[in-house]
Amino acid sequence: MTFELPLRNQPAVGTVLHTLRRTFLAAAASLVVASCATQTIPAADQYLDEKTTATVTVASHPLIFARGRPEFAVNARDYLTLVPVDVNRAGTHALYFYCYLWSTIDKRVAPDETGPLPRIVLTADGRVIPLTPAPGAPADLGLSQYPLPAPADNVQVLVSVTTPEIIRFVADSGDVRVVFERTGLSASYELWDDGRSAMSAFLDEF
Repeated sequence: MTFELPLRNQPAVGTVLHTLRRTFLAAAASLVVASCATQTIPAADQYLDEKTTATVTVASHPLIFARGRPEFAVNARDYLTLVPVDVNRAGTHALYFYCYLWSTIDKRVAPDETGPLPRIVLTADGRVIPLTPAPGAPADLGLSQYPLPAPADNVQVLVSVTTPEIIRFVADSGDVRVVFERTGLSASYELWDDGRSAMSAFLDEF
């Protein structure tokens, strides 16, 4: 035997569907919030340099600085890509800023800008951090290959010794830029692609 509630006490079909829809949307929203809360920035990439046998750890995303060059073309720019790397050689660690200098400009039309690297400084909230080239070739430091893909066919590489304190300071700074100094002139490169969060996550690996 079956029993049926009086019609007036049964919820309307529309009310039931509306309740189910609200329940579904609430559950979906909870999943999105949970996903965002647990989403983390990849800390670093790691590989073995087969030629130097060093284990190299690289931040998952670099900082890219840019300087507009409208005298050559509307979208012409010079760039500096900077990423922190850790080189582990038999348990001995060394930290570097690995930098690419590259451009969308054919430097044959700017011959005064070819040749040796200019003096390059990184500034973070007013603190001046010289990017002084480390002595020797990158391979001598354990870096026989690019730690991240080169952004252009013709790049200049600069590897500069750094410290955990400097990396942390840059990652936490609000205003970060790069200044090139050459023959009495200076040019400022503004932050174009921000990798400071990845820089912090990189340090947390150690």
